[in-house]
Amino acid sequence: MTASWDNDTSGLGAIRGNAQLRRLLVAQAPADLADWLDFTALAALLAYGWKVDPLVFALLAVAMGLPYLLVGPVAGVIADRLPLRGVMIWSNVAKAGATALFALAQDWPVLLALVFLRGAFDSFFTPARQASIQALTAPGERAAMNGLSLGLNQAAKIVAPGLGGMLLVALAPAEVFLLNAGVSALAALLLLRLAPISRAETGAAAGGMLAQLAEGLHIARDRPALSNALGLMALGFFGVFLYDSFFAPLTRDFGFSEIQLGFILSAVGAGGVAGALFSGGAGRARPFRQIAFAMAASGALVAAVGLSAALAVAPPYPVFFAGSAFVGFTSAAALVPIRTVIQNETPPSHMARMAALGEAINTLAILSAPFIGAAIAGATTLGHAFVAGGAVALLGAVLAMRADRA
Repeated sequence: MTASWDNDTSGLGAIRGNAQLRRLLVAQAPADLADWLDFTALAALLAYGWKVDPLVFALLAVAMGLPYLLVGPVAGVIADRLPLRGVMIWSNVAKAGATALFALAQDWPVLLALVFLRGAFDSFFTPARQASIQALTAPGERAAMNGLSLGLNQAAKIVAPGLGGMLLVALAPAEVFLLNAGVSALAALLLLRLAPISRAETGAAAGGMLAQLAEGLHIARDRPALSNALGLMALGFFGVFLYDSFFAPLTRDFGFSEIQLGFILSAVGAGGVAGALFSGGAGRARPFRQIAFAMAASGALVAAVGLSAALAVAPPYPVFFAGSAFVGFTSAAALVPIRTVIQNETPPSHMARMAALGEAINTLAILSAPFIGAAIAGATTLGHAFVAGGAVALLGAVLAMRADRA
């Protein structure tokens, strides 16, 4: 562990007194909301308006995720070369334009191409935001700031799809798309309130795009704490998405209703918000120990649920509801210290590309894990996909504990 983990007793108090951080968080709220506000409208247009084949929904998931894998790493390098404030502003402006074009799409291939384009523009925002958090905070403040930032992101994932569904009661999908474009434009306007963000060591590295991408990989390889954090983040996402798609059929097999499923999914999201905020205020001296405890608790619980399903033993609904909230809590509690390690271990001149590299690795895990989980469930039972996801989290806990002792 490097000296960047020296004890800094600032935290939430310092964030409250930092106008730049407050403005960044305020702008992040509509930026994150815009990621999910029109998701219900997209699904409704495809399912009810155009009545597409199920394959198109799989392609929608690919169109939403692939930009962060293909464009994201390049976006990170570009964000490291340019002023962060400008990158975040223009990312949201371009995202607003792409979203507005959704309203003009007349068939699903065009719509999915626009979804990919919007994701490509959005892939600039998160790396620049993570680099901004690093630039605007001292090492001891970053856990608290990451907790608040992740908490906002989790809250947006809870609120936005439901709000989008409510909007469809009064608006056509095209109108929802235009409204969501306005939300991204609002994020850009709020980002104008930020002063220019200065960074140490911001000189661009020699060489072209590929050389600078390779340099980011070399930095990750040469810093064990950084490579451990990136690996644990990818492992965590992979484990979750082995079983995440099967919550609905699992609850059906347990005899829970559709309404109860809705409450369960809300509990996972609310647990994620609580876990992010709790983790941001937890101790910062040994982040890998916190990651290990969170992944161990989550893995054990998910594996237990999977064994229960494999044995056809349904838990009581209140127990399953509470367990779902706890899984959301522990998942977020592991992610906050991971992000903090990445920020504390990465040189400022490379922070955006390192954040983009993390996003790309996560996306690869997210896109591959559901198919592996489906293969496990198809060959055995749904429960075994949950057991596999829990086992991956437990492996992550072991690796995190080893990193803590290194």
